[in-house]
Amino acid sequence: MMGEATKFFDEMVERGILPNEVTYNLLIDGHCREGNTVRAFEFFDEMVKRGLVHDTYTYRPLISGLCSTGRVSEAKTFVDDLHKENYKLNEMCYSALLHGYCKEGRLHDALGACREMIERGIDMDLVCYAVLICGALKQQDTGRLFGLFNEMHNQGLRPDNVIYTSMIDVYGKRGKLDKAFGVWDIMVGEGCLPNVVTYTALVYGLCKAGYMDKAELLCKDMLVGDTLPNHVTYGCFLDHLSKEGSMEKAIQLHNTMLAGLSANTVTYNILIRGFCKMGKFQEASDLLVEMTANDRGLKPDILAYNFLIYGCCVTGELAKAFELRDDMMKRGLKPDRVTYNTLIHGTCLTS
Repeated sequence: MMGEATKFFDEMVERGILPNEVTYNLLIDGHCREGNTVRAFEFFDEMVKRGLVHDTYTYRPLISGLCSTGRVSEAKTFVDDLHKENYKLNEMCYSALLHGYCKEGRLHDALGACREMIERGIDMDLVCYAVLICGALKQQDTGRLFGLFNEMHNQGLRPDNVIYTSMIDVYGKRGKLDKAFGVWDIMVGEGCLPNVVTYTALVYGLCKAGYMDKAELLCKDMLVGDTLPNHVTYGCFLDHLSKEGSMEKAIQLHNTMLAGLSANTVTYNILIRGFCKMGKFQEASDLLVEMTANDRGLKPDILAYNFLIYGCCVTGELAKAFELRDDMMKRGLKPDRVTYNTLIHGTCLTS
């Protein structure tokens, strides 16, 4: 889409209409979202040459874009250069940098950037703390985690449901349900209301640990209250049932989801994967047909096709595997490394 946006920009200039700060900020943000930071910085340089004012709305996408493409050190250099030129940055710019560091597991560097940020007169906000807390959770640095919590409280800030949910999610995925429920109790005790994402994080943890009864009770609590389960919540049950081979129950649940308009491509993929794992490739193929035949606007993705192609290769139905490959390409889906490796493996098996 940015190709079209750039064409409009060129047409605008050709017609003698001068772009302003908003124009450049939009283009910079768009290119950064697409991962094209080179083009984004070209627009930034052009903006500077035109003498246009650049601010947080200009810097943040550039910092975030560099970080998202694995160039966190360059993002830090960019931040330092802006400070040397006396350009004003705020906590939004730093939160992007902190996220980049934490995503790479560089919590120590993130904390160092925080110290510089405070020294430069920029206060930490809730988003910055949320990023650091997630970073501490990923590294299982409990001491740092509680230190950040205490620091937040000293600053007069209170964790919101995003921070609490992140903690519950991490603990649940690691099977530390006692800690997940401990955080839940603190959250509710402080008057911070859990939302559907919070509930789903706990449901996922319970399902993963095999506590299906407790997960169902939690869902009933949601139905009693004002928070309704969504397709992700039900997907936790669906995923567990398919992994343990309870496909009849999984299908029943999925039919309920279809009736409630909460089934989607992901839920179909879970079922297709489950049947393929059990060697029931015809049932998996039938689901693909059902998915494309209904009027819900659902379309299979590359995961669904890869599961089925794998099934055909395992059973020696190589011609069917190549038909599926051709069908996915007709639908505009491009085969990936998994697709080709599976076909190569299947060809070797039948040679």
